[in-house]
Amino acid sequence: MFKLTKGINEVSWVNPPVSASSLSQPGPAGCIRGHARRLSSQASNKCLQRANTFTNRIVNEWNALPATVTDADSVNKFENRYDAFRSGQQS
Repeated sequence: MFKLTKGINEVSWVNPPVSASSLSQPGPAGCIRGHARRLSSQASNKCLQRANTFTNRIVNEWNALPATVTDADSVNKFENRYDAFRSGQQS
């Protein structure tokens, strides 16, 4: 997801990821909860295949990351910060 949000990889989306509500967007009230790149899951009441799409599977884990991880400026920094975040959670 990091590579997609930074434009490193490109995907021709049928249903692109949707940004979360305004509480997590830049501005006076922005970033109250989480980081500015938060996503919201797409409704999938009638379609099990849609519930298992990449964007719906990754949204909870992506949104749980702190801004220090998602705001990394390279893939290596993201991976290092992600590993540090995960190891800190498991302790």
